[in-house]
Amino acid sequence: MKRHMNPFILLLAAGTGLLASCQDNMESFDNKIYNTTTQINSIFVEEEDDSYTRTLQAELAMPSATDVTFTYAVDAAQVDWYNTAYAETAVLLPADYYEIPQPAVTIRAGEVRSSQTEVHFRNLLTLDKTKVYVLPVSIEGANVASLASRRTVYFVVKEASLVNTVANLRENAVCVPKWNNAAPLQSLSRMTAEALVKVDAFADGRGSNISTLMGVESHFLLRFGDTAPNNQLQVVGRPYGTTSDEKLTSSDWTVKAGEWTHIAVTYDSSTHEVNVYINGVKKTPQTFTKFTESVNWGRYYETETETLRSFWIGYSYADDRYLDGDIAEVRVWNKVLGEEEINATNHFYKIYDPATNGNLVAYWKFNDGTGATITDYSSNANTATASKVLTWNSVELPAK
Repeated sequence: MKRHMNPFILLLAAGTGLLASCQDNMESFDNKIYNTTTQINSIFVEEEDDSYTRTLQAELAMPSATDVTFTYAVDAAQVDWYNTAYAETAVLLPADYYEIPQPAVTIRAGEVRSSQTEVHFRNLLTLDKTKVYVLPVSIEGANVASLASRRTVYFVVKEASLVNTVANLRENAVCVPKWNNAAPLQSLSRMTAEALVKVDAFADGRGSNISTLMGVESHFLLRFGDTAPNNQLQVVGRPYGTTSDEKLTSSDWTVKAGEWTHIAVTYDSSTHEVNVYINGVKKTPQTFTKFTESVNWGRYYETETETLRSFWIGYSYADDRYLDGDIAEVRVWNKVLGEEEINATNHFYKIYDPATNGNLVAYWKFNDGTGATITDYSSNANTATASKVLTWNSVELPAK
């Protein structure tokens, strides 16, 4: 008599076999070593810096019963791979410009992470600034297999752009919680405010159509939106002793999302005139009829109910008025910059010798690259602080 197997039992048996097969595969899984250092590690050579240090570190997929030893070595054959993969024309960094003092590395038995070793770069200012150099450093001689896709770290050495690091202000804000020297920002009868921004998205549907650039709420504030389109700059002044704002804007004070844009706003209390420059192009002037005071940006408030608000970058009145995008090169001057000054060579991206420029009363480059503090490069040293740790992004501005 022919017997028929229950289909459920057949399915269970097949599943059991599959599980056993998976277990066998797991048991025979190769324990491979791989780099945890960022695979493409850029070094932007600044004018002031001749030497740099970078660290290398590797991990195992799982602990080993014995020590795993290997060395880090320069792998010149990987230059061609890098150039093909990244459409570059880099050349190998010559041996005189680097050193790996301790190339031998160990991962101790029972551990997965190696000790760190360093690569020292030196004399980089003497390199040909027109070239891009690459130093491929690979895991060599390991007593376990290495993961091919993570075996090599590529140190890319090139001349720094004028702006290489920026901060993102999405759902964040920056103020000066403790002024080192507020006086130079407290009586600005003539002033210029500048910023380099890339707005990812202007406020829309997050409770407000306002995106704040900088300033003091209920006093003198630069923002996008409000009664204007959400990508149109608005300059707001509130005369002392009043409770209503005077708002200036123009249809040509607009900024495109997703593009790096230099913004300069000038104000002269003697004429009450405001001028706006977008990427160096002077737009339609506007004039206050009621707001005639000097600007006081060197202040902060200590309680939420205090009427005198503080100077903020990326914040005004409410949390949903943040600037959703990247920012750099925030400056405040105690003079009205002219059109030629704003369009001077490299002015959008850098102020040379800022501490010696008496008219530059605040200069937050936003190039710190870590944490929540922002250095003031003017002589007043008013360090700014973000509400929370900033997201820092790498850029090359101006684009090459």
